[in-house]
Formats: sequence, structure tokens, C-alpha cells
Amino acid sequence: MRRSDLQLEENYNEFLRLLQDDDYLEVTHDEESGGVSAIHILHKFDKQTGPYGVRRGDYEMKVVKVLRELGHRIVLEAEPSSGEKKCDGLLDDIPTEIKAIEGMGEWAISTKLLNAEKQRARCAVLYFPEEGLYSSFRVSEGVRLFGSSPDISKESELTRILVIVNDELVACWDKETTPIEGWSVWEGLRRQNGANPFTISPSDAKV
Repeated sequence: MRRSDLQLEENYNEFLRLLQDDDYLEVTHDEESGGVSAIHILHKFDKQTGPYGVRRGDYEMKVVKVLRELGHRIVLEAEPSSGEKKCDGLLDDIPTEIKAIEGMGEWAISTKLLNAEKQRARCAVLYFPEEGLYSSFRVSEGVRLFGSSPDISKESELTRILVIVNDELVACWDKETTPIEGWSVWEGLRRQNGANPFTISPSDAKV
């Protein structure tokens, strides 16, 4: 599903606005997809090197590139130096948190989702830097554990989960458009060629 003309126009207008804002760096417009990305000067990248020899902050940049090339607008925003941690930024104006999955622990995915929920994210992006870390069953089980956790806030706004493996978006959960009751029984929506994962028809759900 291609981005609508209105979405493309909104993206381009925001691109022009960000170009004029000195608080943002690396403002980029993808001419093929119409996607846009930018980084606030006060956004904090994790400088630690992960177990796969990549600086953890670079995971965020890979996610930004993947989503921009799919036609989305992804902006990494300023993060406070102290106090309550905010989510990483906005994906199509939706508060979004990026979480890397670097280990194989049973609770690795659900813990990251709980952390994203506590940061008031409405969308969580699970990033797997290595293909060997990912399986659809593992993600489904992580979502199930998250959905059944007593630690979820009653005011939780987290309704969307994207899964990116290396440089490809492979699945999306969307509680708002998928007519399946409960996080614990959600199934991923496989990426369609050139599709916007937020608007894939619910009929494509693997139920």
C-alpha cells in the first residue's frame, strides 16, 4: 500500500520545516519513498558497544533508515538529562521507543516492552541486530508475556509494535486495527512488498 498524496505532502512540509530549525540535524528526505527523518541536537545516543561489535546508538540509526525508506516520518527527539526518561521520538507523530534485543533470555522481549510502556510510548520498535536472535515464535511469546504481566499500567498507551531484523521490517502488531482480543493472542502482520505496516488490512493477520 503506497503512502497517500496527503501523507507525502505532510512529510515534505515537515521536512522543509525541520530544515529551518537549528535544533535538528541530519534532516533527510527520501525522494523515492517520501519518507523523512531528523535528529534533535539533544537526543542521546548510547555510546556503549554491544555484544555484536556495534555501538548501541547505531541501532537507532538503522531503525531510522529502514522506516524512512518505507515512507515514514521518523524524528528522534530531545531527551532530558535527568528525571523521567522519555521515549526516543515520533514515528508519524506517534510517540515511539526503540528497543534492541541483544540476548536470548526468556524475558528479554517482554521486559523491553514493559520499559517502553513506562516511557509512555504508543509504539515500540523491537530491533534485532542479528537474524539468529529473531523468530516469529519468540516475538509472539514475548508479546504474550508482556500482555499477561501484572506490571502493565492501567493507563498504558502502547498499542503498536514493529519488528525490524537487521535492515528489514518483518512484522507489525496494531491493537487498534487488528480485530483480535488481547495482546496475548495477537499475531504478526507480515510485511507486504512496499506496504505501510500501520495500514495493512486486518484480513492479512495470521490467525
